[in-house]
Amino acid sequence: MADLNFAFSLNIFALTQSISVMKMLAEQAEKNVLRAVKEADEPGAVTEEEFEDEVCDQYGESYPYTKKYYSCGSSVGYDFDEVKAEYKFLITQLARRAAFLTMFGLFEHRISNCLGFMIELTKSEQELKSMGAIEKAHSILKKTIGAKNIPDVDHLTVIRNIMIHNDGTALDYNKILSRKDRRTPSEKRLLRAIDRGAGLQVNQFDGVIMDGTFLMYAVSEFNRYATSLDAAIQTYHRERLGRVTETLSRQTPI
Repeated sequence: MADLNFAFSLNIFALTQSISVMKMLAEQAEKNVLRAVKEADEPGAVTEEEFEDEVCDQYGESYPYTKKYYSCGSSVGYDFDEVKAEYKFLITQLARRAAFLTMFGLFEHRISNCLGFMIELTKSEQELKSMGAIEKAHSILKKTIGAKNIPDVDHLTVIRNIMIHNDGTALDYNKILSRKDRRTPSEKRLLRAIDRGAGLQVNQFDGVIMDGTFLMYAVSEFNRYATSLDAAIQTYHRERLGRVTETLSRQTPI
């Protein structure tokens, strides 16, 4: 039987210790957001410039004129307030998205490191070939270890996929939400993820917006899952070891 203390404990320790790194990332991201928003309100943050253009009258005669435009970071437009608001929105969402994706990648990596021992311990490899690391770990927890009361983190996986693959857009979310006919499994999964994730909103353009509470919520979910996974495997290993010891004692002649 695999030695839990040597083969698993270091990796599960790394998983649980990574939560403090995630917390630091979340806190720093929100500090960066506050600083960027404050800087956008300072004089000169939004610059005003001009360009020459032409306009035609009803007779087809063209006349030159000067038009003003404003810029702040990557945001450019003809309205001062709109440009500033767009910049604040973009910098806020990009900072939170970057922090979340870093946290998720760290969590997935640590889970992957624990997965080899989980498969060895439970002999579950054959049924897991088409799953990702997090999905494999949860399948083992539920089907083999028997920890059916541990909620998954699939909603965070869905949010991660939206950010990575769809530039933060939950494709057809509002259409799916308002539709009355039967929904597909992937559509149900999307709706569950948005509903379950604290600190998330979806705008009229299906854009997923993270508020100031989302990152710490994600940290708490990762922490909950890591702690539960550790406890479930420790219990499973002790019970299995106890059964093996009992079987060997029965086989040993008196």
